[in-house]
Amino acid sequence: MEPPLRLHDISNRLIDVCDTIIEDQQFIINNNKNNKNVNNEYSKNGKKYKLTSDGNFIRVQGEDKHLIISNSYENFKFNYSILSSYSILKNCGNILIDYPKLSLAIIFTSREIELNKWYDESSKILIAEQNPSINLNNLIENFEFDSINYISNIDSNLRSQLINLGSLILTATKINFFQTDHNVTSPTLEGYALRKLIFDNFGENALNSIDIYNALRAFSHWCSIKGIFYKLNLPNLKINNILIHNFKTFPLIPFWIKDSLYGRYPAGCSKLSLIKKSIKIISNSIYGKLIEFPNYLNFKTFNDLCNDIELDPLKYHIRSATLNLSINLPLEINKIFSNSNIWLEFISSILQAIGNYKLPFENNNNNSNNNLIVSNKILKIKFLKDKKLYQSTCQLVNKIQNLEKLNNNKLNDKQLLDLLGGSVQNSISSVCQF
Repeated sequence: MEPPLRLHDISNRLIDVCDTIIEDQQFIINNNKNNKNVNNEYSKNGKKYKLTSDGNFIRVQGEDKHLIISNSYENFKFNYSILSSYSILKNCGNILIDYPKLSLAIIFTSREIELNKWYDESSKILIAEQNPSINLNNLIENFEFDSINYISNIDSNLRSQLINLGSLILTATKINFFQTDHNVTSPTLEGYALRKLIFDNFGENALNSIDIYNALRAFSHWCSIKGIFYKLNLPNLKINNILIHNFKTFPLIPFWIKDSLYGRYPAGCSKLSLIKKSIKIISNSIYGKLIEFPNYLNFKTFNDLCNDIELDPLKYHIRSATLNLSINLPLEINKIFSNSNIWLEFISSILQAIGNYKLPFENNNNNSNNNLIVSNKILKIKFLKDKKLYQSTCQLVNKIQNLEKLNNNKLNDKQLLDLLGGSVQNSISSVCQF
């Protein structure tokens, strides 16, 4: 039996393995620069990976939903994108029949993706000239007649409208990705912009259509994430000049869609967003003046972090590092905001004790505060009932309710505050100045 390896020997072997991997990757990169026909993909354990322009490998999944395109002007005449998008939609239930307007928007927009090169290495596309394994003859034989017939009789004006609609839908899915790390959701579509576009154009039932979900799930991956982020004016985006040039032809995005981007923090930062919204609502209520802000929490540090996220959101996105989204160093919010559970317990104790009683509503929307309490990040009462803050807040609510009953519910917040002895020192309202 061989003697066990020493730690020093194990370390040297690991270094040798790393050196080999680096050498192999550098060899692939150098060959890829000098040889356009080099294979920039490999398979391992049944999984396929492709090389990106940054020298990293990313997983290739679901190629049956990848859009087949040409990157050669002389081959645009074969209409690969039209045939491919039609074939993919044909496998999405009855969408071609039930939702022809959406189907046409997807098909025509896929053609624009091909012609204008609105894609990059993150897009789920297959370039015909770089993938000799694609059976193009089969694609043409099986789908050319039906797909061309499907899009015939569409005049140029309607075609432009459909391309605009398809482009806005793509934009809405990327806003979803920015906010939630998902382009589309099931069983119902989510995201303000996407829901509004689908509802306004296809009706309420479309929001729950599995066929539309499957179609949008494929469609949303054909376009460059960075290209759309650029059109949305996201700051500090890492994007090359070629992609910027290609997206000059992308349709103008309405203000209301751009504005919806900032309704939520980037994916991975939802806890901070929830905490900030909760504190603002509590601070603007009578409770903000009657509940002391705990000395074990640092509001300034929290607020500075929120401000930085709002100024430079991409570096905090959960996919910032893997997708190389930001010109700035990506940051892991879980490491920076490591005491998030303490903050969540603080706001949960107050919100669960208060319910909706005497909380100001945002934007006159009576559901806004309900949404805070039902959030899966807000702790349930069973975990809070023995907490001192929860108990003291329940007592405070009872005092306010009793005072209002004694005065026939005619007291305003100022009168209630006076009867309760005025604002406490270091109240939430006085400390938490956003």
